[in-house]
Amino acid sequence: MPTIPESEPHRHRRMAESFGADAERYDRARPRYPTPLVRRIAATAPGPTVLDVGCGTGIVARQLRAAGCEVLGVEPDERMAELAWGLGTEVEPGTFEEWDPAGRTFDAVVAGQAWHWVDPVAGAAKAAR
Repeated sequence: MPTIPESEPHRHRRMAESFGADAERYDRARPRYPTPLVRRIAATAPGPTVLDVGCGTGIVARQLRAAGCEVLGVEPDERMAELAWGLGTEVEPGTFEEWDPAGRTFDAVVAGQAWHWVDPVAGAAKAAR
């Protein structure tokens, strides 16, 4: 098996998708994001619609919704997406790189602690669109 350079974590799909093995425990154990940060994102975005890339179980999405945002998550691990959906986050399964926004635009794009799983070139270009 070829070695993947540490500088390319987005190529470690199997590792990225391993967190869903126990999505409920992941959701319980994962720290929440600082409330002032979440409020600042909500307050400074040009509008209320937010795309949460690699939303996992929806931790940051739930916090942003509580701050008044409308959030759509994109999550490659169906087990994580299912839990996020069950906890009230609208989620579309898939990787961000392959996800189709279907003409939708968003006022902000966030990635919690997941951006390193996204291809840096393709992801940045898609987020800019």
